[in-house]
Formats: sequence, structure tokens, C-alpha cells
Amino acid sequence: EKDTLEQAARRAFLHSAVGCRMDVFFGGGAFDFQAQAAAGFLVDSGVTRAHPEIFHDSVIPSTWQGEPFWDPAGRWVGTVLSSFGICSNPDLLSALHIATPPERWEDLANPRYFGQIALSNPAQSSSANKAFEMLIQQQIHEEHRQKGAAPGQDPQAVAAGWSRALRLLMKIGANAKSFTDASAKVALDVSSGEAAAGMSIDFSARFQSESMRGPDGRSPLIFREAIGGTSVGVDPIGLFRGAPDPALAREFIEFVVSEEGQKLWNWKPNSPGGPRRYALRRLPLLPSLYDSGWRKFRSDPDLNPYEMGREFSYQAAWTGGLFRTISFIFRVMCVDSHDELEDAWRALIEAGFPPEAMEVFENVERVDYAAARGSIREGLGAEKIREVELARELGEHFRNQYRHARDLARRGH
Repeated sequence: EKDTLEQAARRAFLHSAVGCRMDVFFGGGAFDFQAQAAAGFLVDSGVTRAHPEIFHDSVIPSTWQGEPFWDPAGRWVGTVLSSFGICSNPDLLSALHIATPPERWEDLANPRYFGQIALSNPAQSSSANKAFEMLIQQQIHEEHRQKGAAPGQDPQAVAAGWSRALRLLMKIGANAKSFTDASAKVALDVSSGEAAAGMSIDFSARFQSESMRGPDGRSPLIFREAIGGTSVGVDPIGLFRGAPDPALAREFIEFVVSEEGQKLWNWKPNSPGGPRRYALRRLPLLPSLYDSGWRKFRSDPDLNPYEMGREFSYQAAWTGGLFRTISFIFRVMCVDSHDELEDAWRALIEAGFPPEAMEVFENVERVDYAAARGSIREGLGAEKIREVELARELGEHFRNQYRHARDLARRGH
């Protein structure tokens, strides 16, 4: 009877004009928009139907390299393209005697970055969590490559790649100087010299680099997409159910995806069709704006995300249903237990990474792929008290594990 009442209430909501007193949902990643559309909070704006010349497979496909670009039901559309990578401070790199800026996720696990990595807490930043998911996807891809299997065809490669990625995240977390509560703060901390490098979404780093550029054209921030380790996704816009002014909202969505609106994202200030004062350093969705004829107007003339994204294919079946699980695991493994993690990593560095201690340190059996898809995901979907108990249990497990690894390292084992 309860299910029947809930189903009836949902049907009534979906056929109503009930809204949240806002017109548009704008910004964030496709994951959030898919969830809001599935819940019935977003409705068809009519934009994709009005522009079949743009929204089809030969121009802007609904899915590209595994990432959704627009909703076939018209409830949301992408506006700009984003990727993930590494920002770094050239002056601090020089002080650390690091000649080449980091450009692969694995670079951030180098012990020379101990205490010098800025990260966002994925429990507070969906962008940070997406970057971690990219790292995990890359390691699963690499495991398939080494086994000579086609992506997605080898369950053992998926499980092995997951564990391999968690061990890498553990070391990057051990190098962390801080965990911010917002992804934009990573680029700010790196540019100000608080950290030497960090994981960042592209536009935060590019905008920060632009804003810090001196009269000589030099900036204290470098950004590079993670080589082979990032897909290209969209920041969407959608029309809320029951929007107070749906006609104006549709007109705004139309503008954002039009050529006129798209130029504002990446055109240089005071260029024809560009912004007046600041370069936003976002990459537009329209493929035509990457034609050579527009090159002189673009803030990032050498970047074409449609070419860059071909190096990486996102496999939703691997991690798409584990987005919250990834955040939770990193939190208990690296954030809640960071003092013990840092102590163990320091001892391992000083001891030259003795094998027995490293084996203990890198053990991720309690959060392996089977556990992530099973008991951990189930625990996060249960009552809140179960999630708290699970966090306490796993947090204590990793704290004890890191203490043991530290003691073994100090004894040279």
C-alpha cells in the first residue's frame, strides 16, 4: 500500500506544474543533471528539438567517448566542455628540484611531493570526486591494456585496476598538504605557493592562471590535462519543472548554446563577440568554434577538447554507479586517517620503502571492487547510522594499518 501511495504521489508530481521557484539549473556535471531529470525536477526545454542541425551524431552527439553531452528527452543540454588535470607552481617545483611539471596522475604519488599536494575533499566537491573517478578509470584501462583485453571485456582487469587505482590514490593522499572544501581552492593554493601541485578541473586552473599573470606574461600557475587520464564532459543547463518564467528561461538556454553565447566562454576580452573585461577560459560546446578561422579570437587557441578527448573513453559500467562510494572510500582511507597515513608515508620514505612495510601500507582488500559494489555501496544506501558506523569501522581499520606499516618501516622490514 505504501508503494502504491508513493507511486501515485510521483505520478501526480510528474503531471503537475509544481516547481522550486527557480527557472534554470545551470552548472555542475552531467551526473547531477541526470539525477535531477530522473527525479522529475527537470522538463524538456524544447531546445534540442528546435535545433536538430546541432544536436545530432555528426555535430554534437548525445554521448561522446562514453560521456553524456545532452539528454535525448531534452531535459538538459551541455554548455561548455571540461576536463581534469594537474596544476603546479613552477617556482616551488624548482625549489623541490623537479625539472618537469607533473602531467600524469602517477606523478603526484612521487615522494618528492610529500606535504606539497593540494586536494579537495571529494565528500565536499563533486569535481574532485570526478577527478578521482578519472584516475580510477585510467588505471582500469591500463590493466586491460596490459592484459591485452578490450575495455570492459575482462572483469578481473576491472577489479585489479580498481585496486591499483586505490593504491595510487592512497599515495597521493599521503603527499597531501591539505584537503580543501571546494575544488577552486586547489588552484588558488598552488598559485599562492601553499602547495606545489594539485588535482584540478581545467577551467578553475586556467582562470586562476590568467588572473595571476604578471606584466611579463608569466603566471605562477601551470595547468596540464592529465595525459591519458581524463575524459571530456559537459557542464549542462536545464529547465526546472514549474519555472516561474518558462519562456524567458527557454530564451536564456537558447542563448547559452547559440554561437553568440558560446563565444563568451572562451573569446579574448574585447574581441568581436567576446567578453568585455575577463577571459572566462571555458571551452565551448559548439565544434564549429574550433575552426581555424576563429583561432585568433580564442583565449586557448591550441586547445581542441574534441581531439583531446579521443585518447580516453569513459566506461560508465565500471564506476558510474560508484560515484558516492569513491568519495566515501577516499574519505575513510585518506582524509579521516590522514595523520596516520602521513606518518606511515614519512617513515616509508625515510626507510627506503622496505617491502614488508609497503605491502601492509598498500593493502586495499577491505575496499576492493567487490566490497565497493557490495557491502560499502549497500551501507551508504541504508540508514544514516549505518553509514556512520561503516565510516568509523573502516577509518579505524586504516588507521591501524598505517600505524603497523609505520612501525615496520622504522624497523626496516
